[in-house]
Amino acid sequence: MPNPLPKRILIPIDVGEVRRRALDLGVRLANVNGAEIILLTVVEDRFPYPDIFSFHSPNKDYYKTVRDRAYNLMSEAVSEVAHDVTINSMCARGNPARVIVEVADEEDVDLIIMTTHTTRGIEHAILGSVTDKVLRTATCPVLVIPIRRRKKSSQDSPAATS
Repeated sequence: MPNPLPKRILIPIDVGEVRRRALDLGVRLANVNGAEIILLTVVEDRFPYPDIFSFHSPNKDYYKTVRDRAYNLMSEAVSEVAHDVTINSMCARGNPARVIVEVADEEDVDLIIMTTHTTRGIEHAILGSVTDKVLRTATCPVLVIPIRRRKKSSQDSPAATS
């Protein structure tokens, strides 16, 4: 019987904030099975291009600057997590949901681990949710972790289970 545990795990992360919960879970799961982790950051490139409004980075250097920042953030995140697994970092440019699914297919990923995002209201209606789009289009399983942690209740405590 083939091993049901994933051997290649894709964890997409935002450039602006590293979702440690997804990375922590991915590392724990990879440690169990000796899986490889691929961290992916996708730099959005739809109109209006953010570099049009950027005074800090000239137009031609904007994506290079963002890509370098993404690699630095991913490197910091990896260094903060205790692990004995292979973690590779990738940065791509394009529509985040589409690129995540494409990378998962190209890299023969067995599992995608993502967190939910806090997009609400008109922003969610216009942009949609990257996580929702990945859930609908991915060809491998997608594990979605909520951003908010569950509140501990008296039922969660060890004393309540005795």
